[in-house]
Amino acid sequence: MRSIAESAAGMAAGQDRAEALLEQAQERAGRAADLNALAHVDWDAARAMARERDAQARTGAPLGPLHGVPVSIKDLFNVRDMPTRAGTRATLHELPSQEASLVTRLRDAGAVIFAKTNMHEIAMGATGENRWTGDVKNPFDPQRQSGGSSSGSGVAVATGIGLASIGSDTGGSVRIPAAFCGVTGFKPTFGAIPLDGALNMSWTCDHAGPLANSVADCALLYEVMSGRSAAHGKVARAPRLAVPAGWLRGRLHPAVREHFEPRCAELRAAGAEIVEVATPLLGGASAAYTAIARPEAAWIHRRQLEAGGEGFSDLVLPALEAGRQLSAQDYVGAMQERERIRAELDAILADFDALLLPSSAALPPLRGQLEIDVEGGRLAVREAVLGQTLAFSLCGLPSLTVPAGLVADVYGAGTPPLPAGLQLVGRMDGDAALLALGAWVEEKVGDAPAPAGY
Repeated sequence: MRSIAESAAGMAAGQDRAEALLEQAQERAGRAADLNALAHVDWDAARAMARERDAQARTGAPLGPLHGVPVSIKDLFNVRDMPTRAGTRATLHELPSQEASLVTRLRDAGAVIFAKTNMHEIAMGATGENRWTGDVKNPFDPQRQSGGSSSGSGVAVATGIGLASIGSDTGGSVRIPAAFCGVTGFKPTFGAIPLDGALNMSWTCDHAGPLANSVADCALLYEVMSGRSAAHGKVARAPRLAVPAGWLRGRLHPAVREHFEPRCAELRAAGAEIVEVATPLLGGASAAYTAIARPEAAWIHRRQLEAGGEGFSDLVLPALEAGRQLSAQDYVGAMQERERIRAELDAILADFDALLLPSSAALPPLRGQLEIDVEGGRLAVREAVLGQTLAFSLCGLPSLTVPAGLVADVYGAGTPPLPAGLQLVGRMDGDAALLALGAWVEEKVGDAPAPAGY
């Protein structure tokens, strides 16, 4: 797969055409239609936009860094001339009216914004299952979860429906589908990418970020959407990586452990120093996240909940109602716990370049599965998946998942090989350094698998 930078350069040199890239995306979308990645697309309008980009290229005028590149957008960001439904039938009272700034920035950089992607309802879940729009299915095994809540974005990138997609990440919603679908996903520092023109889920945890085919592609998209440079990020010496081994003990599926430890050995052989560190407060992140994100989501959707919650499915309404029941004391206590967890992570990252851990404690579960066997017994799928990522959204730290190949026979003989991801977590506002480190890890152990048939 050509990189975004290579494709844009090909446009400028007259070697590529935006319309041809869009035609390829449309062909791939038809081939992968059963996976249910797209919420909305108008191919005729997208083709007209691509032709405009091709006409601009022929003038010889300077072109933007994303010129002619087809990019899809998660269906909770407003896009001009496209509906926003956020995967629900409920009325979205708090949805802003203007186009999201990040979308306008992508458009101004030359991207062809061609589609909205399906998602877990109102971004409140990590599985990609949706009563109203249908499940988004994993491209490596359609019986399995694609991850969420940016489900369609992960599937679109994995199957070549465009070169990149933009998701949101409140507790892991970029990194989980990226890991489950075998692509790269980047959640930047809190506030780096503006969220105006988007439906919030939790205004103190929400982030936006790219899903793409490489760290370099994610870095370029980050630069465009944030207005910040990543060029100064360097790996000038052997990286020091911290593994929260005590916290991981007992919570990983054996296949994840068997995949993760050899990757650590390969990174050590490449020169990395990998040290096990204690994170005594990390175990409290899930409870703190839940006590913050659910009340904030309930407040955002308060008018619809006060009217009875019509239009919310049974997959999200109980969590919203639980959020309404939490007290102010619970909420403030969780905010204070967040600061303690953040201080713990900041102290560790003062001495290390990044935390290193699996992106998920389990590889993609079956759709509808609620619990999963791990080393320490049984774990709720929500905790096995979301629990690996939410602490870093909660604390606003930049986090990146890099695909690291396929794992065979995860859940017994005959299970299709499933993707596994490595997660790196950096210092606050250390996005450029983390992206550079991610590129180094990608070079040493990265392996982006291609789903068969798409």
